Amino acid sequence: MRSNRITTQIAATVVLMLTFSVASQLNSQEPEKPFYLHDGDTVLFYGDSITEQQYYSHLVEFYVTTRFPKLHLTFYNAGIGGDTVTGGMAGPIDLRLSRDVFPRKPTVVTVMLGMNDGRYRPLTPAIESDYVQGFEHLLNSIHQTLPTARFTLLGPSPYDEVTRSPMFPAGYNSTLVHFSELDAELARKHNGTYVDLNAPFVAALQRGMASNPLATEMLVPDRVHPEQPAHWFMAEAILKGWNAPAIVSSVTIDSKKLVPNKTINTVITDMQSENSGLTWTELDEALPLPIEDGNATTHFLRQITDVEEQLNQQPLKVLGLAPAIYELTIDSNTIGKFNSEELASGINLADYNTPMLNQSKTVGWALRDRDYTEFVRLRMYVDQVKNGEAHEKAQSELSDFSATQLKHIHEIAQPKTHKFQLKLVPAVELGKPN
Repeated sequence: MRSNRITTQIAATVVLMLTFSVASQLNSQEPEKPFYLHDGDTVLFYGDSITEQQYYSHLVEFYVTTRFPKLHLTFYNAGIGGDTVTGGMAGPIDLRLSRDVFPRKPTVVTVMLGMNDGRYRPLTPAIESDYVQGFEHLLNSIHQTLPTARFTLLGPSPYDEVTRSPMFPAGYNSTLVHFSELDAELARKHNGTYVDLNAPFVAALQRGMASNPLATEMLVPDRVHPEQPAHWFMAEAILKGWNAPAIVSSVTIDSKKLVPNKTINTVITDMQSENSGLTWTELDEALPLPIEDGNATTHFLRQITDVEEQLNQQPLKVLGLAPAIYELTIDSNTIGKFNSEELASGINLADYNTPMLNQSKTVGWALRDRDYTEFVRLRMYVDQVKNGEAHEKAQSELSDFSATQLKHIHEIAQPKTHKFQLKLVPAVELGKPN
C-alpha cells in the first residue's frame, strides 16, 4: 500500500510539473502584435527616386488592400528623384513638406532617404552632420504640423556592391549602412518605427549570387535603382516591421465528421459529402497576392526570399480522405489534382490560379492605375518648380479622379463567396491528359 501511495504521489508531482511547464511556456509566448495600420489611416511614402519608382510602395499597398479589405485606407507616394534630407529639384525641404506632405494630412509617414545624401563618396564628418541635422529638421517639421502622425524610418536600400566591386575601398554601401544606424537612433529619439531595408536586400543579393549571378546583377542594373521584383525585398521588410500576418485564410476540414476543425480568416458553410468527395461554401476575409511560381522572374524571387512563406499563406487541409486522387474545383474551375496525403498535409491555395487570385490581380491593376494618376499630379509640382508653370485645374481634376479610383478599388477588393468541391478521380481517368 505504501509503495502504491508513493507511486501515486510521484505521478501527481510529475503531472503538476508538466502542467506548470506547459503553462510557463504558454505565458512566456508573446501575444501576436496587431498590424501597424488602422482603419482610416492615410499613408504617405516620402523619399527619393527609389521611392518615386512606386514599386515598393505599390507592393505594400497591394498587400494591405487585399489582406485587410474592410479597412478604409489611402496611400500616397511623394518620392522625387535626387531628393536629400534638405530637398532637391522639386524644391527645398520646407516647400516639399508643405506642398507634397502636409495637405494630404497623413496619419502615417514613411521616409527613405540617404542614397543621394552620401554624395557617392567616402563618408566624412560633414556629410554625416548634414544628414543628421537635415533629418532632424524634417522630423521636427512633421511633428509640429502633424503632431499625431506616426512615422516609419526606412534604412536606405543598398548601393549594389554584391554583384560588382565597390567604387572605393570602404565601399559606398558602408555609408548607407551607417545612415541606417543613424535612422534607427532617430526613430528611437522621436518615438517612431525603424525598418532596416539594407541588410535584407544585401542578403537576398548574396543568395542570388550563389544560384544565378547574371540574374542577380540585373536586379539593380545601375547599382542604385532596383528593378520591380527586387522591390519585394523592401516591401517584405516594411510589412514584417509592421507585424503583417502571413495568413490569407486557413482551413482544416475533417472529411469524416463533415466539419471544419479549424478556420482562420474565413467562414465555411454548407459542407456536404458528395460522390466520395466533399463540397462546401467558403467566404474568406482576404485575398492572396499573385506571387505565382509560373515565370522565371517570380521563380527566382521565391528562390532568394521567403516572401511567400512570410506574407502569402492560404493553406487548405482535408483530413480523413480515403487514399486516392482528388480533383479540387472552385466555382467549377479546376484548380488541380491532389492525392489524399497532399491534402492531409495541406496545399497553399495562393500558389494556384483560383478565382480569389484572379480577383486580387484585378485589384492590383486598379491600384497601379491610381499610382499613375498620383504620379502625374506630383510631377506637375516638379514642373512648376522647374519651369514656373502652374497646373492648378489639372491637379484638382486629378485629385478628384484619384478619389473616384480609390472608392472603386475598395469595392472590388471585397472578398466573394466561392463554391469548393473535392471530387474523387476515377482510376480510369488518371492516365488521361488534362
